[in-house]
Amino acid sequence: MGPLKAIKMKGQPHSFILRVVSFVLISVLATCLLGGCWSKVEIEQMAFISVVGVDRADKDGLLVSFQIVNPRALTKGGAGGGGGGEPPVFVLSVTARTVPDALAKLEEESSRIVRFKQLSAIVLGEDLARDGIGQVMDFFARHWEMRRSIWVLVAKKSAQDVLLKGAPVQEKMPGMAIKMEMERRARLSPTRYPVTLGDFLTGLTREGDDAIASSVEIGPMQEQKSGNSVKKEKEGDTKEKATGGMKELVFSGAGVFRGEKLVAFLGPQETRGVRWFKGKVPGGVFTVPVKTRATWASLVTDRETTRVKPVVTKTGIRYDVKIMDEGFI
Repeated sequence: MGPLKAIKMKGQPHSFILRVVSFVLISVLATCLLGGCWSKVEIEQMAFISVVGVDRADKDGLLVSFQIVNPRALTKGGAGGGGGGEPPVFVLSVTARTVPDALAKLEEESSRIVRFKQLSAIVLGEDLARDGIGQVMDFFARHWEMRRSIWVLVAKKSAQDVLLKGAPVQEKMPGMAIKMEMERRARLSPTRYPVTLGDFLTGLTREGDDAIASSVEIGPMQEQKSGNSVKKEKEGDTKEKATGGMKELVFSGAGVFRGEKLVAFLGPQETRGVRWFKGKVPGGVFTVPVKTRATWASLVTDRETTRVKPVVTKTGIRYDVKIMDEGFI
């Protein structure tokens, strides 16, 4: 037997053992992967939060309102066609010291596991915002389910009222209405200031910047709901009674923060001015008087560019702002 053939025969047992060990390892690994997710939770066991509202309850406490999706009302196969007339969402409010404490109390009352995967918006009450939102926003910044694309709004007065009484006219779920309203490109009337959680947190923490968020409030229902009729004033029935006491969500203007405290609300025109200054006006219609003809003209803006140049002087710093609009009359 030659030396080369002896070496080959000598190496065969080691190769066989290596193949056996590899096969065993692959089999064990495949068995582990086929076992599924050990921490899985069925969708029927979850309670999806659509909107969260946070108000100041007292000097040290919070009133946290959770708007939870009612899946029975959204299924077409429900009794009576679409849930048998059940509301698409319901609101549970909890008084607690902190938002995590409120979430723990909600978990105790709920038969399902609370999830924020479908959270569309966070609404901050006016009293809370004026006192300071640092502790509240710290929870939303750290929670593992919070996406940076969630919308942040400031309620004029109570956030709980927005969740309880605000009824969108064209959408079933208020959370979806808020999401679509904030995402919609307001070409004709840019009078609100949509901001996501990530940008809002940046405005709160970055030096030299201030956070701004769209304001939301509830106004009289402008459109009758099917099955209701509005009677005349002399008959003693108002439009609000005819719509079951519900009011629609109104998005106009914005809240301005200094640090973590709300300092003022901007009107629609002021909000548009801020967006103009920051170069965030996608368009708009501006109606101005024409003195020579004693009438009005609408200027439609297609796009605009803004250039801000800081100028250092002996008395301080001033800014030269140049805005160029392109559009038609």
